Amino acid sequence: MRELRPWTLAAGACLIMAPAAAIAAAELDVAVELTGIENEALHKEMRVLSKVARGKETYTALAPLRRAVEQDARAIERALRSKGYYAANVVPDIKRTGLDVRVTIAVTPGEKFTVTDYVIIYVDDQPNERPADFAAIGKTPKGDPAGKKLEELSDALVSYLWNNGYPATEEIERQVEARFEDSTATAVFRLRTGPIATYGDIRTEGLKRTDTDFIAAHFRPAEGDIYSRKQIDKFRTRLAGTSLFREVAIEPAPPAADGRTDLLVTVEERKHRTIGAGVSFGTDVGIGATANWENRNIFGGGERLSTELKWSAPAQDLEVIFEDPLPRWPGSWNTSLLLENETTDAFEAQTATVGAGVTKKFFESKWELSAGLRYTISDITDFSDPDFPDGFEETFQTASLPFAAAYNNENNALNPTSGYRLRAEVTPFFGDLQFNRAELSAASRIGFGSTKRFLIAGRARMGATIGASGTDLPATERFFAGGGGSVRGYAFQEAGPIDSETGNPTGGASVAEVNLETRFRVQEKIQIALFADGGSVFESETPDFSGDFLVGAGVGVRYLTPIGPIRLDVATPLDKREIRGLRENEDGMLEEQTIFQDDPIQVYIALGQPF
Repeated sequence: MRELRPWTLAAGACLIMAPAAAIAAAELDVAVELTGIENEALHKEMRVLSKVARGKETYTALAPLRRAVEQDARAIERALRSKGYYAANVVPDIKRTGLDVRVTIAVTPGEKFTVTDYVIIYVDDQPNERPADFAAIGKTPKGDPAGKKLEELSDALVSYLWNNGYPATEEIERQVEARFEDSTATAVFRLRTGPIATYGDIRTEGLKRTDTDFIAAHFRPAEGDIYSRKQIDKFRTRLAGTSLFREVAIEPAPPAADGRTDLLVTVEERKHRTIGAGVSFGTDVGIGATANWENRNIFGGGERLSTELKWSAPAQDLEVIFEDPLPRWPGSWNTSLLLENETTDAFEAQTATVGAGVTKKFFESKWELSAGLRYTISDITDFSDPDFPDGFEETFQTASLPFAAAYNNENNALNPTSGYRLRAEVTPFFGDLQFNRAELSAASRIGFGSTKRFLIAGRARMGATIGASGTDLPATERFFAGGGGSVRGYAFQEAGPIDSETGNPTGGASVAEVNLETRFRVQEKIQIALFADGGSVFESETPDFSGDFLVGAGVGVRYLTPIGPIRLDVATPLDKREIRGLRENEDGMLEEQTIFQDDPIQVYIALGQPF
């Protein structure tokens, strides 16, 4: 008989065992049923908690499947109790037939409990009275046992204590004492507050150029007032709003025995000098450029010296402003110099303006009132009068007292997606001509969806001149409309009356403009806009709409960047005008010619939304 070697027996055994191993490693076909929950929404919410039901894992043996099902059952039980089903019971069951496995998760949710009592317990004794119930902080609990609702109540209580003298408040424990016989419960909140705190000194770290007194001037409460975290948050916001610091951190120091608590203000100062530049383009004005330089915190009190140069074909100007903040006011005072050179179809002018003003801010700088005094002198050549073919020259001097009120709660200066702004200004003028000017403007937008992917934005402007008509006013003091920041589709200053002999815009004593734009973000950084703008200027002191109210429409694309959207708008006039008249030709003969005609297309490129 032939002898079998050991390796031959081993090989045979492996061949015999291989089919059995393949069967054992086969994937189980698992079906999951969740029973006992009649409420469809609750059933769906609980089923999602089951990893086995979601089918994210595969199983080849019952042992790991049993562990996973048991974990699912406990997760569902915890979720039900967090919603107030404190008597909930969850029992899983597994039945296998070959590779088919049926998992049943039987749920008995029981009655949803009602919280009938709310108890606040302070674990530390303090001499001052603290809120004994939620009514003392203006809350009326509705009996909802859900953990989220109880957490909201706890947060409200802690926040109230933080803002009423107890900065060290912390929740030690939150629990629910259930009474299963009648499905009611008592919610118990245990807290430690520490002693009541009052404001002490303001201590600073990280200052290089800034005076400590300037920091302290932004803090409104007086020394000895009751501590409030809201006031600390406002203090931080005010300091950040000065644009002097990269980082601002404010923390309470450990309170002294009498509760006196110093504030530790730690800052990192920004570089105090900055320069900037920008470019724009419009088919009506060509390429435009701006350059600016700013020196902040010159004397350690947040003072600001800024210079801005603007250049385009129709206008070049240089403005220098010195601003000194008055944080205790709160507001600022300023003085300025503005030099302008304007070369437009309507007029040419060289203007110098010096001024000074003061502003006061309210409601955390959302409201602002301002008043000022300005002196202006202009050398003007007016081309709108056909009686002076080479232009009518005059020198105009005036003193003015601008008064303005403004409100702004927009969330971003260059690309606002929420909020609105309002501005009203009245300016009496004295000098070569006495008159009063009034202007109103407003802009807002409505966003749709959680990410504000779709926006509808609007703007309106109205201006009037009391005491002078359009022909009385020097060209530099008239209203004009048209251009990228006004009525798109019409060239700069040309959305208004055009003189039938010269073909030049005349301007007016009053103006009305309205803009409507829809914006839709098609990609993360790409936004499409459709818009319609309307407006005109009027000879009358107030808008009487006696002439044409011109409307332009178009489409735009915005490329969203961290410094604001780069905007490309293409617009066309819907009320395209052509003015024809008799003019001499090259042979000295009169013939009918086109004196003025609106261009069919206007293109604008700039940084920032139009409004």
